[in-house]
Amino acid sequence: SPSHTPSPTHPPTLIMFATCQSLRATPLAAAPKRVERRNVRATRVHASTKKDDVESSDSVMLSRRALGVSSVALGAAFAQNLTFATPAEAKKIISGYTDLAGVDATIAFHKTGTVGADEWYKTVFAPFLNGALHSGEAGGPETGAAFKTVFNVVVMRGREAENETVAVILVSPSESAAKIVKFFDDKNPFWQTGRDAGWLLGPITCYKTTPFLCRGPDPKTGFPPGFKKGNGAQLAVFGSKIAVQKDWVPAFTSADSDKLHDASGIFTSVAGSLETGKASEFKSRFKSVAVVHGFGTYKQAQTFNAKFVTASEPPFDGISQILDNFQGRAFEVISDTTFPEYLPKAGSRE
Repeated sequence: SPSHTPSPTHPPTLIMFATCQSLRATPLAAAPKRVERRNVRATRVHASTKKDDVESSDSVMLSRRALGVSSVALGAAFAQNLTFATPAEAKKIISGYTDLAGVDATIAFHKTGTVGADEWYKTVFAPFLNGALHSGEAGGPETGAAFKTVFNVVVMRGREAENETVAVILVSPSESAAKIVKFFDDKNPFWQTGRDAGWLLGPITCYKTTPFLCRGPDPKTGFPPGFKKGNGAQLAVFGSKIAVQKDWVPAFTSADSDKLHDASGIFTSVAGSLETGKASEFKSRFKSVAVVHGFGTYKQAQTFNAKFVTASEPPFDGISQILDNFQGRAFEVISDTTFPEYLPKAGSRE
């Protein structure tokens, strides 16, 4: 399962995926075969590390030891008497990580007003997922052709008592994502349709990320395991003040990190580069990263996310030393659907 943008202080200008009434016309019988749990994922090749990881001259240089100390402190905050695993033990917990490339994830959020997530999913999104997504009807000829290449869709809800947020992750070949992300521009007149119908309140928020690794891959496929309904998820984005490939990735995939994530209920994580500017509304002067964590429950995701967002107690109050403009939000999974016939052919693993 790949990776969104909420604000630590404002309920992120949350993004969501919705669809116009014309999309409901496609009969379910015409919809492509779907699988409610993903067992496969896209191309597996090593991510490039040629480009500089930090865009700002103000980059913060932290040692691997400092990062390790931070990991230990984080673990203590999440679980009492937490002892850190040896590399062999950690491998049993998370099973290492797999390099990913060749696909992008478009992530969108929005508020549902008085309609709520359940009714929105039933009357607005499900018809899109079951038909219009691959019919070519969605978003006009150019965008419709791009939507037809989407092979995985994860739908989530924010579980707020009122004006609930919904979020959608659309995974597609990289060349399609650039067109898909334009559809979620809040200036797109289509979104006024949702406001008029009552299932969209406020702005649409969107960003595009290119996954480069998965922690806790499915041992049978090497790709992220699928979400189940009711699982929790954290969608997080940040600018990295340390070199992403050289320092952040080794720390994120270390034995200590594996033990920490396991103690927090995380069963998989996908990290990707985050394109800022026209393709995303997130801003940072540093190389940016998007992370999706999968949890057994929504409560676990909520607890984990709150520690980072509030950053009010050690060691979380020191997060700003290595992360810029951290934004995170917890969700509960509604559905995770893969369309096998649209999966790109898997590449070779080096």
